[in-house]
Amino acid sequence: MRLPALIALLCLVNHAVAQEPEPDAGAISAPSERVDALSRSALYRDVLQRETPTEEQRQLEFNSESLFGLFLPAARPEPLGGVLLIAGAGEHADWPELIGPARRQLSDAGWHTLAITLPDAPDGPTIISPPIADPANQPPAEAEPGADPAMLAGSEPADDPAPAVSLDYGTAAGGLITAALQVLQAEGAEQISLVARRDAGYWALLATDSTPPEQPPQAMVLFEARQPAAAERPSLSSLLEGWDKPMLEMLDRDSPLGQAQAAEHLRVARRAGHNAYRQLDLAPIQRSAVAQEMIGKRLQGWLEANYRPAQPTPEAGETP
Repeated sequence: MRLPALIALLCLVNHAVAQEPEPDAGAISAPSERVDALSRSALYRDVLQRETPTEEQRQLEFNSESLFGLFLPAARPEPLGGVLLIAGAGEHADWPELIGPARRQLSDAGWHTLAITLPDAPDGPTIISPPIADPANQPPAEAEPGADPAMLAGSEPADDPAPAVSLDYGTAAGGLITAALQVLQAEGAEQISLVARRDAGYWALLATDSTPPEQPPQAMVLFEARQPAAAERPSLSSLLEGWDKPMLEMLDRDSPLGQAQAAEHLRVARRAGHNAYRQLDLAPIQRSAVAQEMIGKRLQGWLEANYRPAQPTPEAGETP
């Protein structure tokens, strides 16, 4: 199994850091020769690259961001479609809960699958904006009421401004999600569903906000969706209100947060008239010894129920 190897590697790194001797007084002023430890996501990526067959690996690039993914083709000549699985923060593209089992099970059932994890998000709040295909062709955005004057076009910069960055995290994450959807399209998946765990669900909703019906993803599954610490607005509920395609939300109603979210999100869906919104209570399933298998079967059943094969385009002269 891959998970023990990942855990063992992380333990070795943590042990090495803990055993590093304290510098003496004379060495404190000298330049440090210590190399920063790799982030957890980088460690996961390195292990997966060593243990996963090369033909399953995909490397996606968007602006200055890089995304590692695991692809599995459908176990049939013509795929039913594609499924993009996005792991949550601190997880990897073969995470043993939902992501890894689902990518293999759905591939066996006839879908192309691509599993990814997003780059590490910033710890504190950041400015969030939807992803854009071509920044050069977009008009300048209007500032929201109460915005920092330093963010307004033509305003004087504030003292000690933060270092400029080319893209905020929401735009970068959205661009990488779009790139992953394009990979599945290039592999021949005409209908694509998106499955996201926890905070990745927020970024997935933000990335696909106001997506036309004919554009992927055509359906979405959220697993214990969370509002990330790096995103103060828009809220998760407002993003859910804007999603009008089929959606399955998996929540644990035994937890206070899950119970509150289930009630709030159901009100949002009813208020917006989203008849294709469904909820699945994870609490009774997760008490089972075969929880992951049961979750995978529920996921597969929902995808099959919401599968809409593409209609052939009438040729010239034919009556539609």
